[in-house]
Amino acid sequence: MAAPRFLVESLPVEGAVAWLDREEARHAVGSRRLGEGDPVELVDGRGGVALARLGRERDHAGNLAAVVSEVRRFPRPSPALHVASAVPKGDRLGTMLDALGELAVTSFAPLDCDHSVTPAARVAGDRAGRILAEALKQSRGAWLTELRPASDPVRFAKEAAGQGWRTIVLDPRGRPLPEVAAGAAAAALLAGPEGGFSEPELRGMHEAGAVPASLGCTVLRVELAVAVACGALRAASASA
Repeated sequence: MAAPRFLVESLPVEGAVAWLDREEARHAVGSRRLGEGDPVELVDGRGGVALARLGRERDHAGNLAAVVSEVRRFPRPSPALHVASAVPKGDRLGTMLDALGELAVTSFAPLDCDHSVTPAARVAGDRAGRILAEALKQSRGAWLTELRPASDPVRFAKEAAGQGWRTIVLDPRGRPLPEVAAGAAAAALLAGPEGGFSEPELRGMHEAGAVPASLGCTVLRVELAVAVACGALRAASASA
């Protein structure tokens, strides 16, 4: 059985001490009922994973010590996936963030669209970060999804093109997504609200170099569309 995993700010060299912050320490000794000497895995969200054993020392802030025995470094999953999406209503936002974190999406930017119902500002705050952190630990990945500032579709498409990312708009009128994304080292996926992107938004994204890509013949809710798209690209890269 795999050792419990905890997120830490940074990983030291082998033989040194890492520190679980108060929240992670509370989870370790409370919910998980771990004690001194129990094995754990520590992840820094930037490709580092360490094997360690819990200590009993706490610092002045209540952080809990863990002695590191081995540190491993993992490359970022390829292709790099940058998702920009309208924000779904209610608990569906948590569902989407959880999927993004488990699929090792590189970054996520919430969008304010012409037909948006939920403002992009709803993603701000600690809750989104906690969901992504828990998704990282659940998936036993090594890279934490970055939360980017709120944007709008055209501005994000222009910024993505400037970064050299393959910029893709999820649109049932496009070619199949795996064909559009084939060979890309980094892809930016834009997903609209339930009412879809407006014609001015679609025109602006097209002028910025974005191309449409389809997930099939049915219309999906935004959180499912994003998860299906990222899962398809992860599966395609694994089989390549």
